[in-house]
Amino acid sequence: MKNSGVKRLLKKLTLLALPFIVWPLIEVFLLPMNFFTFRIWETISVNKMLLMSGPFYPNMHMKMEEEGELAPNTPYAEKRVVEWYTDAYGYRNRDTKCDVLLIGDSNITGAKLSQEETLAEVLERQMGKDVYSFAPATMNRFLATDRFEKTPPELVIVSSIERRIPELPPVGGNGLNSKIRNISGNIINSSPALTWLAVTADRISKFGLYRKTLANIERSFGKKEYISYSNEFFIEGDTANRTFSEAEVQYVADVLEGYKLALEERGIKFLFLPIPNKENIYYQLLPSKKKPDFLPRLMAELRKRKVDAVDLQSNFEELYQTKQVSLYPADDAHWNHVAVEVAADLVKARLQGDVPGKEKDGSFFVKYSD
Repeated sequence: MKNSGVKRLLKKLTLLALPFIVWPLIEVFLLPMNFFTFRIWETISVNKMLLMSGPFYPNMHMKMEEEGELAPNTPYAEKRVVEWYTDAYGYRNRDTKCDVLLIGDSNITGAKLSQEETLAEVLERQMGKDVYSFAPATMNRFLATDRFEKTPPELVIVSSIERRIPELPPVGGNGLNSKIRNISGNIINSSPALTWLAVTADRISKFGLYRKTLANIERSFGKKEYISYSNEFFIEGDTANRTFSEAEVQYVADVLEGYKLALEERGIKFLFLPIPNKENIYYQLLPSKKKPDFLPRLMAELRKRKVDAVDLQSNFEELYQTKQVSLYPADDAHWNHVAVEVAADLVKARLQGDVPGKEKDGSFFVKYSD
């Protein structure tokens, strides 16, 4: 009698749990991959399987109408069709060739940009070199990745959005995790079956319907993750333009100088590309109208240390404030394709125009100049 009661209870519990077990499988095996997502980023980004070598699923090709990250599924969203390719390692590239390597965040990856508009592809067209987007990633991930030891790039460009620059890890920071992921990623990449299992397990872990439903509920109750002024949307608003102490500026300069030295030991040139916050360039739209000075102070310190860097802030300011050129989507904090083109022009000029062009062997010669 007791056994039959237990069996009935187990049966009821199984029936209760069945939808939660079956539905993720339906999402993965029957529905389109982007059925519950508003961007390709969320669709193919690695969620739980952080043992994979890259931040995205490998060997993907997708095209989708996307919305900005700050106001999706709202009347403020600006829809745009974008196309993505990822390589065999799960980074946003059409192939794995690499003369110039770009390390950075979601701006380098190209959030809300189509493949041909990403900085890597724009630079590649302009410079006639193979440019590889290694993003989102860090310098330590690069230093721990053995494929770059075998065939190192000529030049490494480290980029970061302004608000994340103080968080850049020094050389050696979190190095063990990067080394472990390099090993596990190589194992997974060595087998199509293991790659399929890893991607499938990760897709199951996303619970797309649950996440979308939760977001809709939060939105219906008025929760928002954006700040809006004059129909422009921001992540941080006034707090983004805070004043940094001299000690903070010196610390960041120490980190970047460490990057340069670590690359020099490998015979690789280094260039730093800081991307101004949207709040920085559009500061006059914010309540305080405070113009930030973090990047100019950092650039001045890097000049003292002979660390090569590209000044985007002054060029962006001139375009936006004197020529009213939009450099960021209204519904997103990432740069747009116009800003990317400007950045690519400045990088090219820094490497091949305003400084001596190329050495006889064709490699980049980045010489410091004021």
